Amino acid sequence: MPNRPAPRCLIRALLLALAVATLAGCATPAGTQTGTPTGAAPTSTATTLPATATLTPSSTPSQASAGATAPAQGSATTPGSSAGSSAYSFPLLAPGATLPSEAYCAAHIQRSSWEPRPQNTAANQRVPSGAQLAALSVWGAAMGLDPRADQLRQQMTGGFTGTTDEILQWVACKWGVPVDVVRAEAVIESSWLQSTQGDQTSDQSVCPPGTWNGGSCNQSYGILQIKYQYNTSAWPMSRDDTAFSAEYVYGMIRACYEGWTTYLRSMTPQPGYPAYHAGDLWGCLGRWYSGGWYDQGAIDYIAKVKAVYDQKLWRSPGF
Repeated sequence: MPNRPAPRCLIRALLLALAVATLAGCATPAGTQTGTPTGAAPTSTATTLPATATLTPSSTPSQASAGATAPAQGSATTPGSSAGSSAYSFPLLAPGATLPSEAYCAAHIQRSSWEPRPQNTAANQRVPSGAQLAALSVWGAAMGLDPRADQLRQQMTGGFTGTTDEILQWVACKWGVPVDVVRAEAVIESSWLQSTQGDQTSDQSVCPPGTWNGGSCNQSYGILQIKYQYNTSAWPMSRDDTAFSAEYVYGMIRACYEGWTTYLRSMTPQPGYPAYHAGDLWGCLGRWYSGGWYDQGAIDYIAKVKAVYDQKLWRSPGF
């Protein structure tokens, strides 16, 4: 089911104002890339990422990073600096591609002691229990998904600890998406703070357990803002565990990117935008926000993420 956030907290509003200041030209309709069938080798067809990115789907993770060596663990390297240029390249893996293993991703990310959000330390070291993972709802028709999406849910462990940026890298690698897309969306959703809460409501029936304060509660939690109402079985990991919280969102986005978010097939996009199809990463980010496919809310959200993606705000002094 869709994740439908309402307006966020003040700190994110300030970040959005900075991002939107250079937004002109960002909100163009995404292209209509067609992905390869499930299980087939990915092609070199251009993606629908911004023109400034010039990214193409990779054949396999190992080919994308052949001979790569990560910087020594413990170096204080800001993401995107030359010190990390030999690390894993985070290609966008086409629909049907073989995704990297968790162990492969843990071994190939850029390690660094850089931590802009020390407030995340406890959540960054916390991983779900086996019982919590076993209790996750099946990803299938009840959630508007093709049953094949459940293979992604079954790969979900949240089993990584590290700095906030190392976690975002691990998630990007595991789900086959460019890391700067994940970093940019996390800026918009939480300014990289796992403790972020949003979507306050006075409707107690949609509150996560233990959050009702007598008059209201917050519905959305975590570094990428998982809304409890539509993702009840992800609670409380969505609030407590950074790696799980981030990978749950991108597992959902990957399911959409594979063409498995079936309820979107009946949705009509805004004029000039393509119907739902596999291989449209930006469209799937918009769906995470609005629950729709290139409706106005999704279009506006995509534009904001693209602006941060282009500006690389996490490299800014004082981020």
